[in-house]
Amino acid sequence: MFDSMSISQVSITNMGMFYKFTKKENTFICTYCNGELLSRLGFTKQEDVIGRSLLDIFPAAIADMKSKYCQQAWEGQFIQYEVTFNDIYYAAFLSPVFDGGNVVEVVGSSINISERKKMENEMIQAKEEAEKANMAKSDFLSKMSHELRTPLNGILGFAQLLELDESLNEQQQDFVQEILNGGSHLLKLINEILDISRIETGKLKVSIEEVHLQNVMDECISIVQPLAKKKNISIQKQLHQGQDVLVLADPMRLKQILLNLLDNAIKYNREGGQVNICCHLEGDAQVVHIVDTGVGFSAEEYSKVFVPFYRIEGTKEEGTGIGLSLVKQLMHLMGGKISVTSHKGKGSDFCFCLPIPNDFRPVLRGAEPIEPSAENDRKIDNYRLLYIEDNESNLHLVSNIIQSKPSYTLLSARTGKEGLEIARNEKIDLILLDLNLPDIDGYEVFDRLKANEQTKDIVIIGVSANAMPQDIQHTLDKGFDNYLTKPLNVKEFLSIISETLNSTINQNIPDHKILSTGPYGEEAVSAKTLQLSLKDLKKIKEKKYKAAIAMHYTENDWSRSQVEGVKAAFEKMGIEVVAVTDAQFSWEQQVTDIETILSKKPDIIVSIPVDPISTASAYQRAAGAGVKLVFIDNIPKGLQYGKDYVSVVSADNYGNGIESAHIMAEKLGGKGKVGVIYHNADFFATKQRTEAFENTIRENYPGIQIVAREGIASPKDGEKVASAMLNKHQDLNGIFVVWDVPAEGAMAAALTAGRNDLVITTIDLGTNVALEIARDGLIKGLGAQLPYQQGVAEAILAGYALLEKQTPAYVAVPALKVTKENILDAWKLVYNQEAPDIIQSAIK
Repeated sequence: MFDSMSISQVSITNMGMFYKFTKKENTFICTYCNGELLSRLGFTKQEDVIGRSLLDIFPAAIADMKSKYCQQAWEGQFIQYEVTFNDIYYAAFLSPVFDGGNVVEVVGSSINISERKKMENEMIQAKEEAEKANMAKSDFLSKMSHELRTPLNGILGFAQLLELDESLNEQQQDFVQEILNGGSHLLKLINEILDISRIETGKLKVSIEEVHLQNVMDECISIVQPLAKKKNISIQKQLHQGQDVLVLADPMRLKQILLNLLDNAIKYNREGGQVNICCHLEGDAQVVHIVDTGVGFSAEEYSKVFVPFYRIEGTKEEGTGIGLSLVKQLMHLMGGKISVTSHKGKGSDFCFCLPIPNDFRPVLRGAEPIEPSAENDRKIDNYRLLYIEDNESNLHLVSNIIQSKPSYTLLSARTGKEGLEIARNEKIDLILLDLNLPDIDGYEVFDRLKANEQTKDIVIIGVSANAMPQDIQHTLDKGFDNYLTKPLNVKEFLSIISETLNSTINQNIPDHKILSTGPYGEEAVSAKTLQLSLKDLKKIKEKKYKAAIAMHYTENDWSRSQVEGVKAAFEKMGIEVVAVTDAQFSWEQQVTDIETILSKKPDIIVSIPVDPISTASAYQRAAGAGVKLVFIDNIPKGLQYGKDYVSVVSADNYGNGIESAHIMAEKLGGKGKVGVIYHNADFFATKQRTEAFENTIRENYPGIQIVAREGIASPKDGEKVASAMLNKHQDLNGIFVVWDVPAEGAMAAALTAGRNDLVITTIDLGTNVALEIARDGLIKGLGAQLPYQQGVAEAILAGYALLEKQTPAYVAVPALKVTKENILDAWKLVYNQEAPDIIQSAIK
């Protein structure tokens, strides 16, 4: 014991003080003391303290305090405290010394902390002074702003009166406009300074309510439109009237934010530039992008632009640098976020997000169908939870946890059989299912729940004491919505229930701008913006609607995935699919298919017309019978949007044509001769692909010549047409084929002709072309559609129609460039599953 003390003593005495106390009667006597701190405290020698009591050494107040701490140490505690004596701050540490289970001595050490205390006090003082200065600055700015507004009121008021005076000549009117412009700029600056000062002093309050983003945005665009016209800048908005976009915000402050961002997007833009506004849901927030084609700035300035009074490097535009700082602070006050990305010479993308009302959280979105789950805690409707568990203690625990959530109602069952019966007879939103039940295995209970029409859509969380990763993964792979391990962590338990009830599966659908237009030139609305809330789903499910899918052809990957997307979304919506037909590219067969479908009395038909003229009368009869028609890729002639059909959905065919052209040019090194195999039919989707490919080559790659163009009426014609083209143009370097199945024929023709050097690009990611790309064969890349997501979008639009919501005339999913480098990721995105083993093997 004493050896360890001597080691401590050496280190302590060099920078502080080491001492010992023993207790005689009720008094603590110092028996040892040594260290540099002793002299600093005013004691000239050890004899000044050794053998003396605390009261003899220190003033009464300090002696009493030290006696109290020594007593606590004598009782077996380890004590730490700070004290000041003779203007020295020091920290003291006391420890009891035991002998035979009894405390026989208190040993202590002290370290001089005067410098640290001095620094702490200086920091506190500096902080207090900074706060006072900040308050004084804010108070000054507030008062100055008010003082400036008074004379400005007169300047602007009388200038406006002069503006109304018709007797002014042209030069005088220009002078008045200069006064008004300068005064308005000064007023805006004053208001922003005043707002910043209010935020800093905590005096600016926001009133959060449900705000229609569309209305506020339209109002702001109309305000800045004159400024945009002066610079010949177009403002494009990818937001449609049918999209009921609600956010939680202060309407006045939201308008202020949008005006500031739009004003900057115009001010720092080039002459003849563009401002693009797009909006989509991301989780439980509405995300808005305001993108300009202006001067841009470096990545190093991303954070600086939100600092008050910062000016972008090299800009010649007038400004104070206050606006973006205010925008960020207002966004923070409303519970939102703002960020920016930018490229010098190309433009900037300011992105902000705001929370949406709880009732409007999406459960089915254009990106992917989402599990219809129960409403969240803040709703009036209760969640009804069922806990199937045989252990009474676990039931009692969960029951008590659930009592803390007034919006949860808990039902319980002690056997699997009882649980199945309750699930069938009661309205249940979520089941907590123990996996080890006495009568039926938990996995079997799950299977029975999913096999039953009444219970298949209930959200299920597995509960088990088994925490092995492989078992948890097995349970989730089986289809459980989540997994909880025992013993339960209360916070985690409630969090997982909440997250599961409000789950949103976010598909990584690209955020690219849609370049295609509709069959009649309609502006595209991104499929990503489509959504149905839980309220919407419940209304649709109550009606027990029926739907049919009438395809032109179903024997390729694109068609199969399209149908899967439609069916999966309809299943979530509680809509029965009564028929899926395949016309085999025959318009006569499709007319017959539609007649057969109508006999089943569907409420919805989702269809891709084989021939827009020959099939028109059949679709007209369906529309006349009250069937909601959603078209894929084309519209029958004579049918009118809003009257005869709901909407038409396609891929961004123009965008995919562009991607295919860029791949071709890259593989040819920017020079060579190419041929084009197009679809010889009145089909706007395939027309746009071909047009985009040809325009991109002509406009961007002068070294590449399009020397041959041949049409196909059927995908079976691909090999024949390509063979003839290669025979006629033996110096051909590449061929673009309008979709993947005829591209396979072109590949066969090239191999037959011994043209292993030919470059082929196309549209659509089928299995065979994907395998060829993975092998680095003749097909080098393509522009891919997203058929699964497109199918989901078509189903959601049908839901809009059933709910009598306004729909956009034309909806599209973004383009996707596919090459060997991203083939596996692209397949997963396009088809919602991993690539087949044969493709994965080929890429290695």
